[in-house]
Amino acid sequence: MSLAALALAACSSDSSETTPEEKKGQWVKGDLHVHTAISSDARETLSDVLKWSFDTFNMDYVALSNHMRDSSQDNDDNDLGGILFFDALVHYEIPGVAELQASLYPEKTVLSTFEWDMPTHEHFNIGILGDEINSAESLEAIKTFEYLFSYQNSIEDFDPADVANWNAQGLVRQNQTHQDAINALAWLQEHFPTSSYGMLNHPRRYLTSYSISDVRELHDAAPDVFFLVEGMVGGQFSGNRGDYAGTSSGVYGGVDPVVAEVGGWWDALLGEGRRIWNVGNSDIHFKVREPYASSYFPGEYAKNYTYAEETSAQGIVDGLRTGKTFAVFGDLINELDFTMQGSSDAEHMGGVLAANSGEMITIKIRFKSPETNNKEQDIGDESFNGLNPGIHHIDLIAGNVGEKALPDTSEYYKETNDSTKVVKTFVAQDWDLDDEGFYAMSYSFVASGDQYYRLRGTNLDYNEEGLTHKGDPLKSESYPQADEGETQAWYNKINQRNYDDLWFYSNPIFVEIK
Repeated sequence: MSLAALALAACSSDSSETTPEEKKGQWVKGDLHVHTAISSDARETLSDVLKWSFDTFNMDYVALSNHMRDSSQDNDDNDLGGILFFDALVHYEIPGVAELQASLYPEKTVLSTFEWDMPTHEHFNIGILGDEINSAESLEAIKTFEYLFSYQNSIEDFDPADVANWNAQGLVRQNQTHQDAINALAWLQEHFPTSSYGMLNHPRRYLTSYSISDVRELHDAAPDVFFLVEGMVGGQFSGNRGDYAGTSSGVYGGVDPVVAEVGGWWDALLGEGRRIWNVGNSDIHFKVREPYASSYFPGEYAKNYTYAEETSAQGIVDGLRTGKTFAVFGDLINELDFTMQGSSDAEHMGGVLAANSGEMITIKIRFKSPETNNKEQDIGDESFNGLNPGIHHIDLIAGNVGEKALPDTSEYYKETNDSTKVVKTFVAQDWDLDDEGFYAMSYSFVASGDQYYRLRGTNLDYNEEGLTHKGDPLKSESYPQADEGETQAWYNKINQRNYDDLWFYSNPIFVEIK
């Protein structure tokens, strides 16, 4: 039976009184892809990055993710002549964070992670927490990982005593091939299955970086570690939105096509039952450095909202692992309650609702949208007080879930989930304001097979010239580098482009037939 044929109703209320049990915790907002001056291609000092993140944009956590290369600098953008990432981490980043947290941000969480140049591919963020963040165990693991799996260094960069120790253990560098990339994730899966995580950054920034079979192999190697994809990419303040230039796929509404395309790569992976969750980040290197433009600050434009039982580093990673996260551009929404309810059970984002064939299932959607966002009227004025355009419509997207694709089969190379479609679009006439200040709506269907349901929402009408076509986002326009004397107008034009084109994406809820 088709997805459309399963739809029975779309209304503002329903007869089911089942509500999903919510474990004690809280929603936290954060950014998982944040550079400081320790990365040689970034310019923002550590103190400024944390100031913008916490003081200005009120984030709850950030994951510092400087490049794992031998070109590291210090926290204040001083050139050290090139040192290993690990050395910059232990001598500069960790002590600097500790000092700032103790004096200014005791209630905030800062994770020290890294952006790894994956052999034969592109950038992949990794966090290794170990038994405790920045413990001797986790730091030793980071040092070993850099030696084994990073090619952005030479063996002469490492302490000879460490190299001798690794040689005595029979450890051999694996940093050149696709199989080496697989081995690196398998190493994390073996040693840190619940205390590390991996995130595929800006997946199609270069068209040749990955095939979907590569992504499947990486996930097969470390399903407990690799569970995030940066679909809502950073680098949004670039003239080429997301820094997706001519050799890329382009972005659609600022979103990588892996996530933006209905029935595309993400849906193909979800359609195998893979648990890979979408997130959105800043990828801050700097915002503007005359005459260049790059990224918004953490929390200025992109935010992840994650439900976490604890606000420690491990608690936040555990929350991310559940899939109970939504990501948003431009503060289009700031709260989302997305649940699926059957006759006797209910689930949140990331969950699996077990249902009988023929059982009536109701999806409930509730959201809040703030009155303002962080749009500057003139870039650099630091008056972050734009008017939020609000939600025009929300799409409920559904796809079928089948068997996991196996290596060396045609399905392993398939880039689409042909069952995926928009099954319902909600507009203002479809939602009501409830007693808690949420806009609420619902949709009911009869369970007949394994499926998933996810949401996307936008401020845009269905057919906005150059922006949407039949509700789908179009490729974002690029603005070439400005001529001398025209950079301020160029900065404002980039900002206007981005705030005219806002989206949020939820993660899915699954339904499985008993």
